Amino acid sequence: MKSARSKVVPIHKAVNNMVMDKKKLLHSSLTLLDAYLRKRVPAHFVKAEEVICDVENSYYSSEALSEVEALKDMKQRLSTTIIEALSRNILDFLEEIGCQKKGIPFSLAFADELEELSLLPVGEVENKLLLEAHISTCEKKVSKQLHALIIRLESIAEIDFLKESSNPFGPSVLLNTYADLMQLELFSKKMLDVLYQCFCDVVLSDLGDLLDEINQLFINAGVIPKIPIKKSSEVLSGNTFIPQTPEYQYQAAQHQQFSNDVNTGPMMGAQGSGMQGSGMQGAAIEPALYGSLQGMAKAYRASSGEQMMSDGLLVSGEQLATGELLSTLTSIQKTDVAAGADVGLSIRSKIGEKLQVDGQRQPYTEQDDTLIDVVAMFFDVILQDRQLPDVVRAMIAQLQIPVLKVAMMDKEFFAKKSHPARKFLNVLSQAGLGACNESHQVKSAVFEKMEEMVARVLMEFDDDVEVFSELFEEFDIFMEQQQRQIELIEERSRKVTKSTEQLELTKRQAAYEIALRLNGKPVPEFVQSFLDNAWKDVLVLALLRREREPAETDECLNVIERLIVSVIEPADDKARAEMLEGLARLLKDIRLGLEDISYDFYESAPFFKELESWHRHILMKEKGEADIPLEATVEVVDFDEELSLSLEEGLLNELESDIAQMPDDKFSKKVHKMEVGDWVEYKSTEGATLRAKLSWKSAVTMQCLFVNERGVKAMDISMADFADELRQKRMVLVGQEKAPLVERVLEGMKKRMIPNGEEPSLA
Repeated sequence: MKSARSKVVPIHKAVNNMVMDKKKLLHSSLTLLDAYLRKRVPAHFVKAEEVICDVENSYYSSEALSEVEALKDMKQRLSTTIIEALSRNILDFLEEIGCQKKGIPFSLAFADELEELSLLPVGEVENKLLLEAHISTCEKKVSKQLHALIIRLESIAEIDFLKESSNPFGPSVLLNTYADLMQLELFSKKMLDVLYQCFCDVVLSDLGDLLDEINQLFINAGVIPKIPIKKSSEVLSGNTFIPQTPEYQYQAAQHQQFSNDVNTGPMMGAQGSGMQGSGMQGAAIEPALYGSLQGMAKAYRASSGEQMMSDGLLVSGEQLATGELLSTLTSIQKTDVAAGADVGLSIRSKIGEKLQVDGQRQPYTEQDDTLIDVVAMFFDVILQDRQLPDVVRAMIAQLQIPVLKVAMMDKEFFAKKSHPARKFLNVLSQAGLGACNESHQVKSAVFEKMEEMVARVLMEFDDDVEVFSELFEEFDIFMEQQQRQIELIEERSRKVTKSTEQLELTKRQAAYEIALRLNGKPVPEFVQSFLDNAWKDVLVLALLRREREPAETDECLNVIERLIVSVIEPADDKARAEMLEGLARLLKDIRLGLEDISYDFYESAPFFKELESWHRHILMKEKGEADIPLEATVEVVDFDEELSLSLEEGLLNELESDIAQMPDDKFSKKVHKMEVGDWVEYKSTEGATLRAKLSWKSAVTMQCLFVNERGVKAMDISMADFADELRQKRMVLVGQEKAPLVERVLEGMKKRMIPNGEEPSLA
């Protein structure tokens, strides 16, 4: 027998081998990427030429043909440069693995472009938003492969978190690297837009296939994703596990009365907390619990009517044993798997149809009869729960037979919040809040997984309730992975919207600063026009960079003040001499500012020509000499009323005015009270029922950002317009799930037990 010691590899050698294996693995993935790019990158240039040269496309003029010719001459060089740059991202990643930078998180190795959005020049903001739209579209197509690869990269890099924008194989890094290179070539905006689109259509369109190959390469090398399991912070309280979180404490306070009556009070009786009923025989129910269930069944029968309660069969003979009834339910469940569950058919009708012989069936035991109606009532309330989308209610309704079996085999289903079947139903409900008809057709990853979980319950659940525990854990891990990705996409959507608002507010601030300095000054019209239409953009850029380069804003404002002074006739010879001395520096600073925003030289030429004529006029004019007529007219700019308040006060007044103009009705109140996380339901232009979640509410402009279940921007709408949509019944405010599904359903069942508003007796 060989000694176990001989199999042990020295730690330092194992670590070195591990690093070498990682580098070798990434070099292999780099080879796959390189081969992919060598086919796709040249092809995308060919497509760009075809688009530009398409004579049927009137959008592009003949002037673009010169750019096409230039592109043909340089496309071989560009292809090589692009492939090298995209490959270099992998090499940088390799270097990081070999020697981690001290004090710098690995996830920051690649810059997140959106974090710099507010610091970009004005013209580049729109360009960056366009790139982000392309990236978002591509990431949605390859979300599964991308997420799997990110987890594997985190594993081999031994880091906790890798941003999507830092994944060297991802659309964000690929497209942003490409865009940075192409912007150096000084192509026109139209040409760049075409190149970006062609890069997405040709290079990124089949990225999923490449990511599949790379993922398979990692799998073959034994790289298994390390998926962190969410730790529970629950404490044991009697027979119920109560998570100690503020959200749960709020929910517990809201439902304390019902919890006492139905969940943990008289229903629990004196029974222990152990799991029972794993066999085919139904578990005996404690008298206190059974009394409450009988009250529910009685209320359901009273509200449903005789026709709903009857299965249309003649009942006679000996009572049907519970074990036989459970076998029948399992048979129905398997049939539902093959043929699809008919949620429109009552539980009683389904069972009776299966058991009947010549229109007759045996009577059920009293306990089984009660449980059938209680579960029927349970799902009747689910089907009327407006917080859940129609498709999710229909999906969960397929579980009527399995839940009835659970209730018959395990008495703690109605008594214990931590029951695995209850937790499974709750997590399905939470995951499906944003699902809609479109999701049902498009088959989003979450919706597909929900369908898979329901199908597996129908196929796998016979008599072991622990199946629900296994499925719950699997689905919970899946949703944790999905939520990470959704949150990243949602954060990107918020950043883009916030940056757009910030850009608009910065433009207003720039206009305010210019008006403040023009106020009461006699300046030529061409100067005012230049400041409003050209220099304002220079000031906007400086304001966006203010935190990083505060002196730049001061310099821009100083140029405005010096320009205004330079076009006002000097009071004496000394002032004239000082003005003349500062003109060269002023003109240089103006030109530098315009170059910073890539302002068209030909558009600025008339301004400089007029400015030169004006300066010559006022500097060469002798004292007392009559004015020499000029084309430009002098106008005293007066904004006294507009500038009586600060910019912040003006914005606040506008906000208060907008709020005051909203009708004082329940719809406006709903909009003001809605919180981030609330869902709304509305119709698309095609008539599909959609859902969106409030992700951000501006405190300045009353704008609201809504995202879909994948975190992608669904709409950007003002509070006033949203209130009007509610008023016109084109939208419905659904809210958010503040209580788990089963707790909501049990409370709904409790309300049905109240005759004429009286409190029920559950003892």
